[in-house]
Amino acid sequence: MTDEHTPLSRREALIGAAGLAMFATLPGVSKAAAQTSFVPSFEDPVDAMRAHVKLVGTLGNGEVISFYRINLYADLHDGNFIPMYTMNNLLIDKWETRDRHNRQMIKYEAGYYSAFDSYEPLSTFTNPVTKEALPIQNFRLGPVPRGYSPERFVVMGFHPNPLPLEVIGDRVFLATQSIESRPSFTDPTQTTYTNSFMTYSATLADMQDEQLPSAPVHAQLQNKTHWQHWMKMGDQPGGSVARGFGGKVASLDALPPGVLKNFEKLVPEILDTANWKGFVSESTVVE
Repeated sequence: MTDEHTPLSRREALIGAAGLAMFATLPGVSKAAAQTSFVPSFEDPVDAMRAHVKLVGTLGNGEVISFYRINLYADLHDGNFIPMYTMNNLLIDKWETRDRHNRQMIKYEAGYYSAFDSYEPLSTFTNPVTKEALPIQNFRLGPVPRGYSPERFVVMGFHPNPLPLEVIGDRVFLATQSIESRPSFTDPTQTTYTNSFMTYSATLADMQDEQLPSAPVHAQLQNKTHWQHWMKMGDQPGGSVARGFGGKVASLDALPPGVLKNFEKLVPEILDTANWKGFVSESTVVE
């Protein structure tokens, strides 16, 4: 057993392993059932941090690829949300172990927009107020550094707040929230508000597997943000609401059919992060 690849403390791991071995020898008890009978504690800050990293990335070194389908709605502050389009969101995260207590990740992210709940790429967006057809600007973000330690998580000036890890049934859940404000990148006289929420879950058996540095996850996200400048919403109250789902994928070849080709055509930078040119975001890129 190595400290490097387990989110549990050595004491918990040894106690759990001993109990698991005894319980698994009982008639009719499978190894998987035995694992779910010994629920880990995440009260220790180091154990909690390592479990967090195992869920969102990897306790090892290297690249983690994730893919999300994000449905976006217009909130006009009047009546129901209006479905607008879907973002196909690809994340390339490069993880590095500093020591047992510190991890660093550099995130590269891109997305192309498709018709709502479809994979068909869009080249224009219909303004929900004026009904004007406008060119779409596909999404790019990065590189964004993230630091993980038992004391805090830092994301390029933001401080997302991870809520306590929970075990429900045979799964471990991690919810995070970022409710913050800061001056706008493009207009420092204006305030940008962040309301972003993520939930990750993995099987308890995977989280207890000390040989598995990165747990396969189911993930969901919700956020509320300002109108993007290319939407030309002017002084219209409200903003965009996002609702997404996805998880890690083993490789780019594991993306849904057609998605990789669309990234190659529409936002190829995400497939060549070694040659990514400086920091970019929706506020800095104009197509």
